[in-house]
Amino acid sequence: MARRVFLHVGTTKSGTTFLQRVLWGHRTQLLESGLLLPGTGGPDHYAAALDVREEPYRLADPDLVPGAWGRLVDQIRDWSGDALVSHELWAPATAEQATRATSLLGDAEVHVVVTARDLARQVPSEWQEHLKHRSTVSFPEFVAQVRSEPRGPFSPNGYYFWDEQDLPSLASRWSHTSVHLVTVPRGAGPDVLWSRFTGVLGIDASGFDLEAARTNTGLGAEQAELLRRLNNALGDRLPLPGPYTQMVKTLLANNVLNTRPGSSFALTGEDHAYAVDKARAMVAELEGLCDVVGDLGELIPADEPPADALGDAAVSADAVLGESVEALVEVLERLATERTRNRRLRARIADKG
Repeated sequence: MARRVFLHVGTTKSGTTFLQRVLWGHRTQLLESGLLLPGTGGPDHYAAALDVREEPYRLADPDLVPGAWGRLVDQIRDWSGDALVSHELWAPATAEQATRATSLLGDAEVHVVVTARDLARQVPSEWQEHLKHRSTVSFPEFVAQVRSEPRGPFSPNGYYFWDEQDLPSLASRWSHTSVHLVTVPRGAGPDVLWSRFTGVLGIDASGFDLEAARTNTGLGAEQAELLRRLNNALGDRLPLPGPYTQMVKTLLANNVLNTRPGSSFALTGEDHAYAVDKARAMVAELEGLCDVVGDLGELIPADEPPADALGDAAVSADAVLGESVEALVEVLERLATERTRNRRLRARIADKG
């Protein structure tokens, strides 16, 4: 069995995509330094999270889920160094599920790593992530549900906001392990997160290409509203799990809308004040609950929201129409490029035949 096993369990929108891209992009280098990433890629760690949470129906091919965690554990058993499993959807696991999962690791020293940002950034970012999973809830509605503790809102991806973002509860559910909370400060570059994260793992942070790791960037207010309206219009078409992930989340949201300039939006007024108060309460609970890498004060939002944030102001219909046209143009151009590429590929295959 591996000497130490690190479970990076989230949270969503705390730099997890960036970290996972760096890790998998340097898997061989990490292996040479004694750190194993079991499986063949991020989807294996996602399937393992669903296996532990007993939710195979969230994968397009649910037959891949049962036993997924056991398959990773088998590889970890055959490794004598350290091992790392990383996926943010481990975070909503119950205490019982967490204990059952780690029990398979035998005598290995288990460390749980939680990366976290302040609530003023997490709430808008989580709303966008919900939109990328077919949600039709507006930003003001989402914020109202977040404030109606303890359970709202429910994500189409299968968990509640506070299941993951209530950091004291999250740390408590994994308290049978060594829990490390890595804070992500406002305005810091990705190198800060990487340095803190690798510090927990005990590996040298240098020698890794951080620029090649595409981050899971956010949408502007206009692009987010377009996606929300599209989800509403889709109805049962392009189901999730299924083609929605590739066509809407990956193509439209992450590759088209993310490239468009848009207005910033954030919590404002009483909603921002709520996030500050809630964060202060969580920080007080976290004192002494886990190892903190960084500063708990970095989890408390700034006293005032950004001056240019839209808050709960509605995006105009004209702005949504403009974004719709631009998105349609981009999708058509991509379709034309893909059809040209396929035509040339078929011609080369025919010439060789």
